[in-house]
Amino acid sequence: MEPESDSLEASETRRLFGHRLARIAAAWRREIDIDLRTFGLTDATWRPIYYLNFSATAMRQTDLARSLSLEAPSLVRLLDVLEKRGYVVRETDEEDRRSKLVSITDEGRQVAALVSRVADEVTARLTAAISDQELDECGRVLDRVEQAVQAHRELASPAPLPRRDTGAGKEE
Repeated sequence: MEPESDSLEASETRRLFGHRLARIAAAWRREIDIDLRTFGLTDATWRPIYYLNFSATAMRQTDLARSLSLEAPSLVRLLDVLEKRGYVVRETDEEDRRSKLVSITDEGRQVAALVSRVADEVTARLTAAISDQELDECGRVLDRVEQAVQAHRELASPAPLPRRDTGAGKEE
């Protein structure tokens, strides 16, 4: 094979990598979603519960929206539903009274345990024909991609502006 041809194949492999990764992630989530529908949960309802379960403390609504790639108004409507079901509670953030903190309830943790169990079953089903060694190798590759994303974000993000003291005992 000619060097130029090798370069084109490598370029095509790299070009398709992100597309395949996104497609697989969406398909994986769809598999979990299908299995959870029997419990009355949808992708929209189980994902916030799943994320909140991993948080040791209450989470700001804006941070949760960002984690879920949702617009704030969409998350507010979703949290209304989850709060009515008793899975989450929202409280005013004492540090910033304009913000709401979201935390998972005990009932929400039970649902999160169900979601985790179903996610584990989907994982076992989808990876049954893959060796532990292959999964470890794939994990290392994904770790490197994630590190590259983080490094790019850090380089692209402007440094936060320093807060200034107004002398009134409050920072602006």
